[in-house]
Amino acid sequence: MFTKYSRLKLIIVLSLISAKKITLKKVLNVFYCYIAYYFRLGKSGATPLLINFDLSNFCNERCIFCRAEDGKIYDQNPDKKCGFIDMGMMRLEVFKSIIKQTKDTLLMAVPYVNGEPFIYNDLGKAIKFATDNNVATMIATNGILLNEKNINMILDNGLDFIKIQVSGYNKKTHNIEHRVGNIELIKKNLEILSKEIKKRSSSLIVMIDYILYKHNTQELELFRKFTKDLRFMFSVRPGNPRGMEDKEEKQYKKQFPINIPCDWLWKVLTINWNGNIFPCCDYVTWSGIKGYGKFSPGSTDILKVWNGLDAVRMRKVHKDQGRKPIPICSKCPRKGVEFKF
Repeated sequence: MFTKYSRLKLIIVLSLISAKKITLKKVLNVFYCYIAYYFRLGKSGATPLLINFDLSNFCNERCIFCRAEDGKIYDQNPDKKCGFIDMGMMRLEVFKSIIKQTKDTLLMAVPYVNGEPFIYNDLGKAIKFATDNNVATMIATNGILLNEKNINMILDNGLDFIKIQVSGYNKKTHNIEHRVGNIELIKKNLEILSKEIKKRSSSLIVMIDYILYKHNTQELELFRKFTKDLRFMFSVRPGNPRGMEDKEEKQYKKQFPINIPCDWLWKVLTINWNGNIFPCCDYVTWSGIKGYGKFSPGSTDILKVWNGLDAVRMRKVHKDQGRKPIPICSKCPRKGVEFKF
C-alpha cells in the first residue's frame, strides 16, 4: 500500500528537464554520487545531489510524535529522554552562500527539515535565489499556512515541488496526530492551490502525503478521491506511533539494516538552522552529536566539507562496519534517498 516514489522521481526529473534546471554537469555528478556509493568510495561527487536546509524549526503544529503541547521539539537522543532541541532560524546569508558554492552540480535544495517552512519570513527569497541560480526546490508543509498569499509567493518564485502532509479526512481523525491541525482549512487551501495552478498553467508538482495509521485507514480513500479531483499526486506512508502507543503498534517491524551503508552519506547533506553541517536530517533532533563542523559564510568551503576528513571517515565506518557503531544510524530503518517527512 505504501508509496514507492519511483513515479514521483521520474515526474520530478522530467519537470526539471523541461525547466532547464538539469545540466550535463548535474547529471554527471548524480552518476558519480551513485557510483561512489555502489563502490563505497571515500569521496563522492563534487556536491551532494540534495542539500536539506533547516531554515526554521518552529512549527504551528503540535504533532504528537514530534513536539510537546507547547511546541518544543523532543530530543530523539535516548540518553536525554526528557530533553528538548534548541530552536531558531537560519540566516538567509547561510542559505545563499551554500547555493552559490554548489549551484553548478547541486540538483535540488530542500529548504525545510523539522519546521513549517511558511513560518520562515524569507522563504520566498530563498526559493527565488535558488531558482535564479538554476537550482530546483521542494518543501513539505502541514497546509495550514498554504493560503492564497503564500500560494502566489511559491508560484511567483519558482518552487518545483510541494508536499502537504495529512492524517485524516475529517477533523476528529486528523487531530489525533496533528493536535491543532484544521483539516477543513487545509482542504480549502488545496482547492485554491489547484485553481491557481490551472489558472497559471504552472508546472508545480503537488503531492498529498497521507500518513497512515489504524485509526485513519477508513478515511484513506476519501482523501485519495479528493486528491484525484484536484489533479494532485497522492502518496501513502507509515506514521510514527510515538505518543499513540495505546492506539497504534510500531509500523516498522523488520530488522534494522545495520549492515547496509546509508546512501545519504554519499548523496545528501543537511544544514541545521544554526549552521551545523550534518550527514542527514535525523541529526537536527538528536542532541550532543558531532557532525561535519559549522558553516560560516565567507570562510567555510562546503565542497571541502562534503568530501572532507569527517565525511570520508564516516563513510569508511559504514563501509567497514555498517551502521552499528554509530547510535543514530543503528536504529534507522531508511534505505535509499527517500522522504523523511
